[in-house]
Amino acid sequence: MIESKSSSQFSINSHNNVHEALINSDIDNMTQSIPLSQVVIKSDFANETSDRQSKIIIERFNQGIKNSAFTDSPVLGRAVPRLDSSFFAFGHRDKVAELFDPRGQRFGTVYTVDPTTIIEYNGSVAKTSHYFTLYGKTVLNVPSGHFAKALSKNRPVIYGEGPHVIIDPTFIFDEATGFVNQQEAFINHSTINILRVPSGKVAKVWVGTQPLILESRREPYVFVDAQFKVVEQKGGENQYFHNSSSTFMEHGSIKRIIPHTGEVAITYDNGNLAIISPPKDGKPVIIDSPTHNFEGFIQTSLQTCLFPSKETKQQAIKDNKNATSDEVNLKIFQTRDSLRVGVVLVVAFRIVDPQIALTKLGKEGIINHIENVSFADMGKAIQLSTLQEIMYFNDTKPSTTIDESVQTIQDRVKSHLARDLCEYGIELARLQIETIKVLDIEIAKKLAGQSVTSAEFTTKQATLVKEYDIKTTEARLKAETDNIALEQKGKAIIAEAQAKLESAKKQADALLVTANAQKKVQEMQGELYTKYPILAEIELAKIKSEALKSATLYITPQDAGNFMNSPFFFMERMLGKQQTNIKN
Repeated sequence: MIESKSSSQFSINSHNNVHEALINSDIDNMTQSIPLSQVVIKSDFANETSDRQSKIIIERFNQGIKNSAFTDSPVLGRAVPRLDSSFFAFGHRDKVAELFDPRGQRFGTVYTVDPTTIIEYNGSVAKTSHYFTLYGKTVLNVPSGHFAKALSKNRPVIYGEGPHVIIDPTFIFDEATGFVNQQEAFINHSTINILRVPSGKVAKVWVGTQPLILESRREPYVFVDAQFKVVEQKGGENQYFHNSSSTFMEHGSIKRIIPHTGEVAITYDNGNLAIISPPKDGKPVIIDSPTHNFEGFIQTSLQTCLFPSKETKQQAIKDNKNATSDEVNLKIFQTRDSLRVGVVLVVAFRIVDPQIALTKLGKEGIINHIENVSFADMGKAIQLSTLQEIMYFNDTKPSTTIDESVQTIQDRVKSHLARDLCEYGIELARLQIETIKVLDIEIAKKLAGQSVTSAEFTTKQATLVKEYDIKTTEARLKAETDNIALEQKGKAIIAEAQAKLESAKKQADALLVTANAQKKVQEMQGELYTKYPILAEIELAKIKSEALKSATLYITPQDAGNFMNSPFFFMERMLGKQQTNIKN
């Protein structure tokens, strides 16, 4: 019978010594990942045709068999039922397993006269079966996109997709659990570990006592180590992985830090402060030292704080449980004219030298120092100023130059505060009294009345200014409109004049062309009359005849002889001759 799950198998696959190579290879650093090809046994005929695969399986499965247990002539042996061409025949001779491919033809098992020889037909098996085995011989057909996990000599082996012929009596494979999808995030098979870290994730693993943080990459990480362990998260779908965008991640002695723009990381290397700025190459900063500790992040971008701070208010309540809201929410000072005022300050600053600021003040002491010195300088300035001077506190930025002769309250506060903070690597960007309140009720009422009156005057002034702006705007619009109309009229006159000028130019050009043409005609006529004088005489005669058309001639007998000799007489005769010649 066919054994579906046997503990005794043997391989003649071309990669049957992969597991021995892994054990015997000299790996200098066992914490380094190895290529997947070193642990996965690849089928060397997976890309062959189905007929070629069947032949290779038969050749390798029956290797070393001299006398077959099957015959393709049922007359010479015990006939067995015909099999479909998609099946192998399965049998053995003295428990030496053998495959036979009848190709749909009749076949049988051979006769033997030796009573000690046992030949049996164990049935048929489909050529596409994923797994079948008999007496230490196994055919393993791994589906596409899967691995097959098995044991050989009690050592783990992994087979790649495609058919494998394994002749190994120690081969063990469980068809129910042996096939695993290649896309599994983590494949563990005894000492073989295959880990695929997806994009946007990292994995924390232990290789013995050595911690590793594995970044995402296309190829899987492969470790052959019995002490390999993946640190899993509690809950969530990807329990093996952590977000790669986390600003800080710690695993054993490894610290993975990603400072963002506008902040730096605070670390202490053997107790010495070490500032880590955002990396320019865009990669996380990796620290692998058990004595290099991460303290946190500190902002180097502009920060704005409201003083008294929340901590100061809580401390005021703790010190005096009966304190009023003004005493809790305001910092109270006394002016030069003995009036009590409460203020709330807005301070904007940036840390320009974290090394100095942290060395002198510490991370928690920076805000406290800024608040204390701000109120100290403000208190000193308020004590030297009247209420009216304080109410006109408008300047918010520290002065670049200090003129002692014109120094005001804002100059005194900002200049001193800026100098003090600069010594601690802090730049003052802005100082402003957010709220100022006179605590004397009567004075506050008078100031409120003055504020109302001032507001009325301000409103009236704003109205007058608005009316003035409206009238000025209307006048400006009218002037602009008149200018536009005048400009358009001027453009029209200029356009008309230009049109007349162009017309006159065209007429002059026409007259000049006509004169030139007449001159040319006259020149041609002169040349013609010079060449043919008779034509000149004819033309002259025509002119005279035209002149004498309306004239009356009176010829006396005395002038008759002269008339016969005149050109008119001969011209008439000549014209008569020319007409006669033309007719001829």
